[in-house]
Amino acid sequence: MATILCYGDSLTWGSVPNGGRYPKHLRWPSVLNTLLGSQHQVINFGLPGRTTIWNDPFLEGRNGLAYLQAALETFGPVDLLIIMLGTNDLKRHFNVGAYEAAKGVEKLIQKSRMPSDHGFPSPNLLVIAPPNILSPKGAMSESFSGATEKSQYFHQHYQDITSQNQCLFLNSAGVLQPSDVDGVHLDTQGNEQLAKAIFELISDKISF
Repeated sequence: MATILCYGDSLTWGSVPNGGRYPKHLRWPSVLNTLLGSQHQVINFGLPGRTTIWNDPFLEGRNGLAYLQAALETFGPVDLLIIMLGTNDLKRHFNVGAYEAAKGVEKLIQKSRMPSDHGFPSPNLLVIAPPNILSPKGAMSESFSGATEKSQYFHQHYQDITSQNQCLFLNSAGVLQPSDVDGVHLDTQGNEQLAKAIFELISDKISF
């Protein structure tokens, strides 16, 4: 049995565009678990607003780097760590772009490979470049002002980081786009498309 930890933000948590949370069976980690089979455990550890390495002045506990080690210990040993973070890094008040988000992911990769006090082996890693942000609407429009253009560079910079650090890589923008409702979050089809793309990538490697 493989333990797969999905470490992400609201796109992993299961936010419905413009408010609410999808039922568990519609969130992509659950869809992935169904595709892989019940002999494997896919853990959804998404949190709305989570960043790669930034402390958000408006939301507590969203620094992804600060909580990664605790997550790996809580759910460990983890066979596969799936990281999909960076969308929230593009919020206007952080004033950074896709390059800085990718460097933040690199810090997460390095943290996940540090020796474990419990003797857990380092997890295999899959890094997912977040989907391109469409024109943000509704509550998203102010927070993500200027993020649409920045998000176009996720693919390039994340691919560079994963190549340098020998991780599996998936460009989610190649398989889905966010909902038209708010331009940021996934609809049910997007959740399904992402789960299927991950399954195709890892299914022949899952006997970790």
